[in-house]
Amino acid sequence: MKKLKGYFFLLLRIGITAGILYFLLKKSDFQRLWEIFKHVAVGYYLIALVCFFGFQAFVALRWKLICKIWGFESNYSFYLKTYLMSFSLNTVMPGTVGGDFLRIVLLSKRGLQWKKASLSVFYDRFFGFLGIFFLLAGFVPIWGKFLPHKLYEFLLILNYGVIVGGCLILLIFKNWFKNEYFKPVVFPYNLKPLFLGIVVQTLLVFEFFFLAKALHLKVKLLHFFVIIPVISFLSALPISISGLGVREGGLSYFLHLLNYSIEYGISIGFLAYSLILICAIPGLVIYLKEKKLWK
Repeated sequence: MKKLKGYFFLLLRIGITAGILYFLLKKSDFQRLWEIFKHVAVGYYLIALVCFFGFQAFVALRWKLICKIWGFESNYSFYLKTYLMSFSLNTVMPGTVGGDFLRIVLLSKRGLQWKKASLSVFYDRFFGFLGIFFLLAGFVPIWGKFLPHKLYEFLLILNYGVIVGGCLILLIFKNWFKNEYFKPVVFPYNLKPLFLGIVVQTLLVFEFFFLAKALHLKVKLLHFFVIIPVISFLSALPISISGLGVREGGLSYFLHLLNYSIEYGISIGFLAYSLILICAIPGLVIYLKEKKLWK
């Protein structure tokens, strides 16, 4: 029964991904798409690739710092290799559970208690999401005026609501729950992981900014600080395959508000997905080599 449920949700995600892509491509001019891809500036594309590798490096560092708060020490290369392997699994295999489970298993084998290993992955994702909302809270009020009024207001209410609510929850943890398991999310221990959460999301913004430059778009960087955190949040939801379709649809919508055609949103989305595939290769190679040692 559990397997059937898993297959059902997998098919549902595949269906959502295929449906969105079909809708977008049906509305697209393939000749225009070809012209856009034909004139990609490779230099900017490579800079975007470096930004994405930086994204991965800082996520691994954030995970290491979370574990260090509990007094658990392991070298940075372990966290980087393990994260790269989990990223590859999440890219090659639909969903995120497989990669996260691998992180938990390998971290517990290193000596960290299973419950803390599980929480470390949860907290890592938690600080990533907080980074999204902090960026939006800082940039939407001034640079989000191009958004429809209702969406603009909704984002403001959502962002500040999440941040205030999150701070209240952390305050409750600090004052009422003196449990060791909550230590990474309690002030002041949470400051470094939160800062890295913001750094990671900033690198993602720059990645998309340089991809836009590669397609010769003249969208302001500060507009991307509004657009990309929203896209990042939506793409992380388990409703599609690796965010495919959701990312392209979201980009197409926001760029349409800035007077760019749907083809540009699809093009940037596909270029971003190509970076994901490229960055999944090192982790896949490591995984195949390490897997032999686990047997």
